[in-house]
Amino acid sequence: MNCPSCRRPIPAGNQFCGSCGAELRQPATIPTTATAIAAAASERPPEAPWHPSVAGWAPASSPPPPTRRRFGPGLLAAVMGVLLLFGGVGLFAVRTVTARAGAGSPEAAASGLLTALDRQDLGRAAGYLSGEERQLVDVYGERLVAAVAGRQRGAGSGNPLAVADLTARDLRFRQVAGAGDVAVLELTGGTIGVTQPGGVELKLPVEEAKRRLAEQSKGGLAFPRLVTLRSDGRWYVSLSASAAEWARLSSKAGPVDYAGLASSAAGQGASSPEAAVRGLADALGTGTLAAVWERLLPEERRVAEVYSQPLLDRLRLSSPDVRPDQWPPKVRIQDLTLRSESVADGVTKVVVTGGTVAAGPGEKPSPLSQPGSNEPVPAVVVLRRDGAWYPSLLFSAVDAMLSQAESGRTSP
Repeated sequence: MNCPSCRRPIPAGNQFCGSCGAELRQPATIPTTATAIAAAASERPPEAPWHPSVAGWAPASSPPPPTRRRFGPGLLAAVMGVLLLFGGVGLFAVRTVTARAGAGSPEAAASGLLTALDRQDLGRAAGYLSGEERQLVDVYGERLVAAVAGRQRGAGSGNPLAVADLTARDLRFRQVAGAGDVAVLELTGGTIGVTQPGGVELKLPVEEAKRRLAEQSKGGLAFPRLVTLRSDGRWYVSLSASAAEWARLSSKAGPVDYAGLASSAAGQGASSPEAAVRGLADALGTGTLAAVWERLLPEERRVAEVYSQPLLDRLRLSSPDVRPDQWPPKVRIQDLTLRSESVADGVTKVVVTGGTVAAGPGEKPSPLSQPGSNEPVPAVVVLRRDGAWYPSLLFSAVDAMLSQAESGRTSP
């Protein structure tokens, strides 16, 4: 080491130069790379060392991503519209395969339907339904889901869709009737129950549920059965036929010819939706049920033809005032005016905009539609089958129910 003043050698450790007496200062330490890194790191927060070479280094948390703008409903609808437009064929194919799944046996179809309803899987449940009812879910599914989703809010408000949730576990069935492609099933085991919108829950073994129903209705209500139909080798549940079967059992009506439910005979269709409604009005004027059934959608016509006569015979026996020559009454519909609204491909809603109706002899005609009234406007939903148009009582009832629920009306 040399003196910075006289440049003479100085022993290490001296504070003054022995030659000139100049005060000596320790030279500044030149930091090594590691020292510099450590010093710089010591100035940073200890929990986030700035370089991997420093002991205790850990990646700093990433800054939050910039806030993304949420797409509005209009833009989402537009994007979905484009996707549906270009992917429509593929989506329709997938939906068709799923909807037409059915089951390999009547028992599997019934169990699959109730299990899907238990899981609130409307799309899967539709796959176990017969043709018209499957199409009903396809057409009205979104509106049904929206209406049922609001049933908690609508509980006690008169909302016709404020229904209870179904519980179905470990179900077992046995066939009790049927013929050919028709099988009527009775529930023999498992657990069923309901959860009401208010939160009241009831779950019972099947045998206990049967006993309570018979006890509380004093034998007036039979335990529901499920009617299944075979089409193209697969089995599907017909809710319309099941409801008619329940009505027959509860009213203690006579036996039916189940084979008629699988008939392939077509009815009397029309060339347009409005012509179909006018044809139905004309049939009502004949006072003949056969003429009315002939105008209906083929699936509904078959159910009506199989079950109507036993039910009507029972009605006449239980109601002495009902005269066979006056039932059903002739319904006179005159000056009918209509307006058509497309609902879906092959589905049209025909709205009654004017006309009068009178039921029975001597009955004074009443207007079918009253402008400005709070009453729902009469309408008939018409479906196309093999190029012809047929009125559907089921579609018409569901459309009216949904319209009532969506408008907030509490009376039909």
